[in-house]
Amino acid sequence: MGRGRYDRGMAIPDPVPVLNQFLHATSLRRTQPLGNAGGWSGSLLWRIQTDALGAGLPTSPQQFCLRRWPDGTSPDRLRFIHQILTHVAAQRIDFVPAPVPLLGRTGVTLVQSEDNYLWDLCPWLPGIADFHARPTRQRLAAAMRALARFHTAAANHQPPVASTAPAPAIVERIDLVQQLLSGDFDRIEAAVHAGLDANLDLRAVRVLALCRNRLAALSPGLESAAQLRLPLSPAIRDIHHDHVLFTGDEVTGLIDFGALRIDTPLADIARLVGSLVGDDQPARDFALSAYGQLCPLSDQDRHLIDLLDEAGLLLGGLNWLRWLYLERRDMGPLRSILKRLDEILSRLIR
Repeated sequence: MGRGRYDRGMAIPDPVPVLNQFLHATSLRRTQPLGNAGGWSGSLLWRIQTDALGAGLPTSPQQFCLRRWPDGTSPDRLRFIHQILTHVAAQRIDFVPAPVPLLGRTGVTLVQSEDNYLWDLCPWLPGIADFHARPTRQRLAAAMRALARFHTAAANHQPPVASTAPAPAIVERIDLVQQLLSGDFDRIEAAVHAGLDANLDLRAVRVLALCRNRLAALSPGLESAAQLRLPLSPAIRDIHHDHVLFTGDEVTGLIDFGALRIDTPLADIARLVGSLVGDDQPARDFALSAYGQLCPLSDQDRHLIDLLDEAGLLLGGLNWLRWLYLERRDMGPLRSILKRLDEILSRLIR
């Protein structure tokens, strides 16, 4: 553990045959492999630069992100994600990457290669995920407004995909808590005590100690929340600090929509606020007020956001231990894993 998932001698596939289905071969200027770009989804990414687009007419250079999705990705699910992104981008929301159609095939945005992997191409969005380096109120408001604009645009998709029902995000958290209390927590603890890596083990023991008593206390709140019929619409479900790109004080990119599905948008708010400002209550209140300027939030909404944030924090930490110690997944470089666990621990301690 200490080397990335794609740097152990595994051959990097040639992206050019796929690219030629999206772009004219004469337009390609540079193809830069990025591996998994520090993520954990199992995707492979390339940064593509072109000199021309369309019918080969000269234009200013443009950049794209080519993605090979993980093995087993559902074509229907990916088409749904593409439909939502295309719809949102068409509403003059330029910080969301609309998938590029294949040459001469309007509306077709997926390529399935001979080895059955799915590929797509999107514009390369400008900016840097540097909120923690410059955590100003102006930037926090920009991030929350960008999320609210996405939610508003996505909910207007035709045919309508919004509905009212118990939120999947809440129901799934109940299931995870029950699994952990029914034996998974003990199995994770036994695996941690058996050891994997000294630095990792130290953090894992602390996560377990901090989660043990708080885990059972989550159940009543989640069970109560599961009785509510909440408005459901497209939710990103993996929106956090590293997926919000800034240029100056403005959001110029929201990236990585691989987890998008129909759910409560409150789960996105909880994930983003927790990632950006943690437990800083004045900053949390400011963030929710900024979001609420475009999408009003009720007192019940705010309570559910706090509940989803706490549940996500506890279950997120324990899921990492499950993946590492029980399932023995290769989650990439150890340094990145330790950094993520340190972030979780810092909030659990506070």
